Amino acid sequence: MSTRSQASVSNPKAGPVQLINELPDPAEEKDIRLPRSVQALYLQPLRRETEYGVPSCDLQLRSFSIPNLEFFCDFALRAAYYLNLPAFGPVPLPKITERWTVPRSHFIFKKSQENFERITRRRLIQIRDGHPETVQVWLAFLQKHAYYGIGMKANMWEYSPLDTSKQMDSELPSMQKSIDEKMELLGQNNQHDHAVIFSGIQPTGTPHLGNYLGAMRQWKRLQDIAGDEDKLLFSIVDLHAITMPQDAEALRTRRREMLAALLAIGLDPEKSTLFYQSSVMQHTELMWILSCTASMGYLSRMTQYKSKLMATNKAGDLDEEITSRLKLGLFSYPVLQAADILVHRATHVPVGDDQKQHLEFARECVTNFNHTYNQKLLVSPETLTAPSPRVMSLRDPYQKMSKSSPNERSRILITSTPTEIRQRIMGAVTDSINMITYEREDRPGVANLIELIVQCSSEPTTPENVADSFLGANLGDLKAYCAEAVVLELDGIRERFTKLLERQGGKYLDDIEAAGAEIARQNAEETMRLFSVTHVKENVYFIM
Repeated sequence: MSTRSQASVSNPKAGPVQLINELPDPAEEKDIRLPRSVQALYLQPLRRETEYGVPSCDLQLRSFSIPNLEFFCDFALRAAYYLNLPAFGPVPLPKITERWTVPRSHFIFKKSQENFERITRRRLIQIRDGHPETVQVWLAFLQKHAYYGIGMKANMWEYSPLDTSKQMDSELPSMQKSIDEKMELLGQNNQHDHAVIFSGIQPTGTPHLGNYLGAMRQWKRLQDIAGDEDKLLFSIVDLHAITMPQDAEALRTRRREMLAALLAIGLDPEKSTLFYQSSVMQHTELMWILSCTASMGYLSRMTQYKSKLMATNKAGDLDEEITSRLKLGLFSYPVLQAADILVHRATHVPVGDDQKQHLEFARECVTNFNHTYNQKLLVSPETLTAPSPRVMSLRDPYQKMSKSSPNERSRILITSTPTEIRQRIMGAVTDSINMITYEREDRPGVANLIELIVQCSSEPTTPENVADSFLGANLGDLKAYCAEAVVLELDGIRERFTKLLERQGGKYLDDIEAAGAEIARQNAEETMRLFSVTHVKENVYFIM
């Protein structure tokens, strides 16, 4: 080898200069063929020397075939040499082994299964001291001439100047501003200065005992403990009511009765804002904006529209025929519910167990909207929960108390007379065991009466304590005690309800609603005005 090199140098006329990695033809040289290890040494790609050794790019090549992988590694190294890029490698990376079993026939036996294994081989090539533009040219060349069965993944390295002191000096004003803002918050409470509480109820007419204990009484308690700067907004959601077919005149009557009922239980128009949902058009405006960012997949997982659809069609399960009758208003019900909450920037929402899913959807709408328009305009509400057990039907303790039941004796209205209350509770369905125990699953009728006593008790207690206090008593004693507790809880509501409906021929209720609607409109308009101030409206729709 050295002899040939010296001869070539000493005799320039001997022929063209031979490159260091070009093998002579054994037939021309009349020499014995060199060993393969020596040939491999000659055929190694040429490499450039590095000056600093700073990484510029990591190229990972992978393939199922080792020959193809080694061939393309050689190709990549040669391309780097001719672009004056110092290349290092290829370095073998850990192989990836995938195994799976598939059946070879329709019979599920061990002999009918076949095991497969696929091994992915990987190599790493690193470019050092390379100019980023030259490295991009190298990668583009490799991509253009990619070899079949070869996968490529490249990581480029970027570097910034090392003049850290000047960089810190330039960023000092912005850092100082950020620190000052944080220092102003030091020692302050991370809570809102005041709470905005919103909730709504459907205009079903005169509420029953389940509505009162589950929601309305909680509103009254929130009003009693609210601070002077707290806002309370309670809406009669008549737009939600029309997701199912309604008679217009009957709907107007029912929402007026619901307003009278809210006032009759003790809600004060001076402390709480009461209004009809349809009186504040900003609800529907925000609903449409939210629907443009809401997820159909999330909506399809809601349970309430499914239960209403099955109840309307008297079906036990959803099938294709029943699903085809689904109306958009019922399906998009949660979007309007989210708009009801968010348009007033509510911080807290009192909900029952059956509405927690909808409040989670409202938070999802906040996240989607703020992310889409890169503005933190909408407030994510918190959940206010209170112990409010499900009040069950007096005739079927496995079903919730509802006004849709054809049997009037299954429910107690907040306007029922003491005689009606006693008659319906004394006739409540229980069981044949004439003793008092609290067993929610096994004795739902008795458990329902015990829970009514707990809810109507003036002192905090538990169902277990109530059951223990009736040790040795019979079911008649329990029903009589429960009836008197409910009569005492609803005392005076019927009289106030009747007077409110008749007061000034109904004008009093109209004035209360109009005043509340005006406050609600101003509150909602303030939220929508933020959209204009932050230029979100120009991004959402065509308002300049």
